[in-house]
Amino acid sequence: MALLGRRTAPADFTAALIDGPWSHRFVAARGLRFHVATTGPEDGRLIVLLHGLPQHWWATRHLLVALGVAGYRAASVDLRGCGASDKPPEGYSLPMLAADVAGVIAALGRGSAVVVGNGIGGQVAWTMASRAPAALEAIVAVAAYHPGSLRPKRQLLVSPRAVGQLGALRSPRLAERLLPDKTFMSALLGTWMLNADATDAMAAHHYAEAMRVPFAPLKTAQIMRWATRPLLSAAHARFVHSARVPSPVPTLQIQSDMDPVLRWQVVRAGELGGQNYRFELLSGVGHLPMEEDGELVSGLILDWLAEHHLMP
Repeated sequence: MALLGRRTAPADFTAALIDGPWSHRFVAARGLRFHVATTGPEDGRLIVLLHGLPQHWWATRHLLVALGVAGYRAASVDLRGCGASDKPPEGYSLPMLAADVAGVIAALGRGSAVVVGNGIGGQVAWTMASRAPAALEAIVAVAAYHPGSLRPKRQLLVSPRAVGQLGALRSPRLAERLLPDKTFMSALLGTWMLNADATDAMAAHHYAEAMRVPFAPLKTAQIMRWATRPLLSAAHARFVHSARVPSPVPTLQIQSDMDPVLRWQVVRAGELGGQNYRFELLSGVGHLPMEEDGELVSGLILDWLAEHHLMP
């Protein structure tokens, strides 16, 4: 660890604007500018994709392409503080992030959308069920525990190494030094993915480059600290209580039986998933199914959407 965290030169937000079979645009919502990568026909059913941490929109690239080809209007959003989106001083709680996504859906000219999220993005999707249900048509939560769960957070974690890495993401000073370091980013992805061969050097490069954007590591730490904090404050305790609302829309939860970060037996939402809830347990992937096997995950989501008549 002592060899990691060498200071790197800052970059601007264009470090997150990676070329590919998608279009980049910016939308204004809640007084901020959000970056969105889009595919598919503009009149297709909207599916909003939310990344985990310490990633940005590019983590959803496989789904972004597959959903667009299938005829959906896919929009991958950089959460506030991440990628090419604005990085204001405050507002990094799950309720604020959920309100942001509802605002982006409106800014894209829609009243509601299917929301798909991995990790923190999945927690934002869960949070929208209680904070912005009118903006939801369906929820897909990937490798994400429900924020309304009252189980001790320590029961969720599996790998001791992952525990240490999450601790680094929670610390502003460590995050600022480690996250722009490609060696650390590659090691983190290698821990979170099931197979070392699945570690994508290009992914580590892109995520580390985006962390060179001023304030990006600090804001990542702020999100992680809020989302993983124990019930130390009355405000946070009230949020957890308010989030214990069964999903009002069709909900798919995807977990891995070999996730090195979360125990699937503990994070299974159960009754919080609502009456139209399905749990899907995958094998052969780790904590980042969207990146490890995008074809598997996108195919599962497309079949599930068809079952619920949520066609393009």
